[in-house]
Amino acid sequence: MPPLGARRPPHRRWPRRAVRSVLLAAILVPLTVLSTGPTTAQATPTSSARLEDQLDQLNREADQLVEQYNQSNEALKRIRRSLKGLETQASGAEADVRKLKAVLGARASAAYVQGAGSAVAAVLGSDDPAAAIARVQVLELLAANDGDLMDQLGVAGKALGERQRDLVAAEKAQAAEVDRLAAKKAEVERAADKTRALLARMRAADRSSVPSRPSGPVAPPPSGGGGGGGGGSASAVVAYARAQVGKPYCYGGSGPGCFDCSGLTMMAWRQAGISLPHSSASQYNVGRRISAGELQPGDLVFYYSPISHVSVYIGNGQRISATHTGDYVRVQSLGSSIVGYARPNG
Repeated sequence: MPPLGARRPPHRRWPRRAVRSVLLAAILVPLTVLSTGPTTAQATPTSSARLEDQLDQLNREADQLVEQYNQSNEALKRIRRSLKGLETQASGAEADVRKLKAVLGARASAAYVQGAGSAVAAVLGSDDPAAAIARVQVLELLAANDGDLMDQLGVAGKALGERQRDLVAAEKAQAAEVDRLAAKKAEVERAADKTRALLARMRAADRSSVPSRPSGPVAPPPSGGGGGGGGGSASAVVAYARAQVGKPYCYGGSGPGCFDCSGLTMMAWRQAGISLPHSSASQYNVGRRISAGELQPGDLVFYYSPISHVSVYIGNGQRISATHTGDYVRVQSLGSSIVGYARPNG
C-alpha cells in the first residue's frame, strides 16, 4: 500500500485515455481514404464537436452525389422515352415498307402473267386508244412513284436504325454512370456510418457532455393555415409534406415509404397538380424564383452551391426536409447555406 499522501500510480488512468486514443486514430480510415473535399482532408479530429463537423461534411458530400444521381437518372429516363418513341416510328416505317412491297409484288406478278406486250396490245385493241394510253401512263407514273417511295422509305429506315443504335449506346453509357454514382454514394455513406458509430462510442467512453444528434423523427408542429404562395394548392403541398414527417430518408426515393429531398418536394407539389423533376437543381428552374421577403408556405428553399438540397417552407421560419441517410423527414429551422427560393406554380 502506498504511503499516505503519495500520488496514485498513473497506470490506473491509462485504459480510459487509451480507449479515446484508439477511437480517434481509427477515424483516419473513413475520413482520409474517402474524403474528397478540403474539410475531410484535414488532420485527425480531436473532439466530439470536430467529429460532428466531419460528419456534416460527409453528409454534404452524400447530398451532392444524390443530386448527381437523380440528374443522371432523369437523363436516363429521357433517353429511354426517346428510344420508345423511335421504336414506335421504326415499327410504323417497317409496316409501310411491307405494304408497299406487297403492292409492287402484285404489280410485278400481273405484268409477268400478262406479258411484256400487254400494254401495247391493250392500246391497239382498245375502242378508245387515247384512254388506254392514258391508263398506261398512269400505271408507269405509279410505278415510278412507288420506286421513289421505296427509296425514301429505305433512307428513312436507315436513319431510324442509326438513331436507334446511338440511343442504345447512350442508354448503356448513362446506365453505367447511374451505377457509378450509386456506388460512390454508398462509399461515402459507409464512411458517414462509421464516423457516426465512432462518435457514439467516443461519447460513451469519455461521458462527453456534447449533446447527441436526434436519433428519431421530430414531431411536426400543429397544422395551421398555409398556402400564401398559391392559395389552396400550396396548402395541399404543406399538408402532404407534414404527413410524411417521421418517414425514413432513402436516396432516389419518392414515397410512399421513404424519400430523398427532391423526391419529397416533387411528390408534395404533385398534390397541387404541378409536375417537378426529381432533382433539386432542376426544380430551381421551375416556376418563379422569389426573394426571402416573398417566402410563403409551400415555396421551395434551395441549399448549397452547386444546389444539392431542397426543402418545403411551412411558415414561421421552418421547413420540412428529407435530410440524409440514417435520418428522417423532419421539421427544421431554415438554417444557413441557402442559395435561393422558388415558387413552382409561379
